[in-house]
Amino acid sequence: MKAKIRHMIHGHGKHEAVERYIIIGLMLGVLIAGIGIGTSPLSETGAPAAMAMVGSFITFVFSVILVFYWVFRGDK
Repeated sequence: MKAKIRHMIHGHGKHEAVERYIIIGLMLGVLIAGIGIGTSPLSETGAPAAMAMVGSFITFVFSVILVFYWVFRGDK
């Protein structure tokens, strides 16, 4: 099972593996933001709002990294 997951992540080349790790980071940020937004009506503290902001920031950072990776990678 671990080998299958590792093969799915690494793919066929170095560039594909890096892109998949960046996309996993994007999905992690979206998950954190979604949990923060979803739990905000249930809590009166500011923790869910902070969690939503952190998740949004993580998503933004990984999307900028992905765009720069696509622009500057060595494929021609």
